[in-house]
Amino acid sequence: MAPLLFLFILFCSVLQSTPVSADGNRSYASPISKALCDEMIRHRTLMESNPVGCQRLSLVKFSYFGFDGQTHDDGEIVVMDAVADHIAKIFDALLARHFPLQKAQLLNRYDGDDEASMSDNNSSAFNDRPISGGSSLSMHAYGLAVDVNPVQNPFVQHAGRTLHVSPKQGEGFLDRTTIRPGMTEDIVDIFADNGFPIWGGDWHNPTDYQHFQTSRELAERLARASSSNAKMIFEGQVEQYHRCRQAGRSRRACTAGART
Repeated sequence: MAPLLFLFILFCSVLQSTPVSADGNRSYASPISKALCDEMIRHRTLMESNPVGCQRLSLVKFSYFGFDGQTHDDGEIVVMDAVADHIAKIFDALLARHFPLQKAQLLNRYDGDDEASMSDNNSSAFNDRPISGGSSLSMHAYGLAVDVNPVQNPFVQHAGRTLHVSPKQGEGFLDRTTIRPGMTEDIVDIFADNGFPIWGGDWHNPTDYQHFQTSRELAERLARASSSNAKMIFEGQVEQYHRCRQAGRSRRACTAGART
């Protein structure tokens, strides 16, 4: 009996040391603290002109399955408060599927440098910056876009005869015909079912395999609404998408017309 008792005690201690949300999931969301807000400003991941602001952002902490075959409990991303619960569900689903992530750390560590984060194969969300190669705000600046495993899922752009791949290590993953661990083709439906149906892998030029987002129109509506109303609006969009899919339409058909 002693070995069995020891295993039971060990099992209980593991459960107690693993944070869980109110619904029993391992990922959980909370408002960002003033200390974290100040840190984001100091590291240039949040500017005063941001359309959301600290009061509308949430920190999601989660466990993830690593490329080393182990479970890690240090995953963190910042997103808009209206979508935080669904982001937590996404990362619970990725863990349950053993979809590997290299790491998931806040952009503060990289002083908001997206290229540095991508080169480090860091999965991330909020970053107050413009779109790549443009001046309009990225969906990341709303906390409504998530990038997953940038090395396995690079940003690819053709400019004449020049091919730009970011990060550089992503050149080994341009062939998408054979799906390898960490490639996003395996998880598109998980994101779509939780309110992020727009996948950069569907885009023609550039193609952004790492990128999932809401529509820009929805982002602007959520940013203008109060926190409680924004959550209701987002939940309504999720339900509308589910009804569309249940009617037999494809993911792309159910997001047709959305402004990216």
